[in-house]
Amino acid sequence: MKSIALSILLVLLLGVNVQAQKKVKERDLKGQWQLVFDFDEEFIENELEQEDVPWLGKIIATGVSGIVLDILDEVDISFEFQKENRLKIIVDAFGEESIEYAHWYIDSQGGLILDDDDDDNDIWLFNRGKLYAYEKHHGQLERQPVFLERVY
Repeated sequence: MKSIALSILLVLLLGVNVQAQKKVKERDLKGQWQLVFDFDEEFIENELEQEDVPWLGKIIATGVSGIVLDILDEVDISFEFQKENRLKIIVDAFGEESIEYAHWYIDSQGGLILDDDDDDNDIWLFNRGKLYAYEKHHGQLERQPVFLERVY
């Protein structure tokens, strides 16, 4: 009986390691990716409680957080990782489509970096088949509520 329980425990532990974040490889980026915002009003309120947000900004943001979420429902953002580290960004907002271009690269640790991002603390890593945004904070990676999901 103990060996069965030990076997089950080992299988569960191995499953956890498989689902941990993993390095990005260029071949894994093929296809089109949809940007997904995975947060709600509670997340916005928690972010506003940070000390570095001015009090006036907190008041304004608290009042419009529901509106922002409604607007995000009307915006679709897709990414296509192209050759020579070119990133095609397709934005469909309220029926109007626009296309922008940026650059991407994979850093020495296997993290995906979107070059038009002004914050060099953000990296993207695979987790359960999706590319999640992570922020480097005090030497730790904190997963952000934004991810890319492959469309095709």
